[in-house]
Amino acid sequence: MSWLKLSLACALIAATNLHADPAGSDSKKSPPADQKSATPAPKVSSDADKENAVLSSLPANQIYNGVHIPNFSPSGKLLMLFDAKSAKRIDDRDIEMQDLKIEIHNADGSTFHVEMVHSIFNLDTRILTSNTPTTIKRDDFTINGDRAEFHVKEKFGRVFGNVKMIINSGDTK
Repeated sequence: MSWLKLSLACALIAATNLHADPAGSDSKKSPPADQKSATPAPKVSSDADKENAVLSSLPANQIYNGVHIPNFSPSGKLLMLFDAKSAKRIDDRDIEMQDLKIEIHNADGSTFHVEMVHSIFNLDTRILTSNTPTTIKRDDFTINGDRAEFHVKEKFGRVFGNVKMIINSGDTK
């Protein structure tokens, strides 16, 4: 395992299990006197917090190969898996990805597969955009388009340009 994959895995584990101090204070400091006897309420990290922890840790203009970012439900079920051949932070809020593949697992048991040659993920808006050909597949259809936009938080996407949809009839006999 490369140091990059190891560091990204550690960042994801840390984002999942640890809680960052927003004030950036030293963890060795003792809590204020009025909080010493109180048990702190556990902080629940959102998926956006976890993604931010992984993606925000990427230094600017450095390419990372083999980036894998899972997204789990509170019960631990895999909801989405982002798998990029490479990722590079291009500014404070945008991550550029090459050969991105996304698996989206729905509650009904269906799985969508999205493929984008080149994409930009905005950490603020949680929108993934691609101005290159994009393919969306499910067992019963395939959609191809010139460009696409995917709202990660809402699991909502749009395909633009020369859009072609192929519907599989399901009869393979």
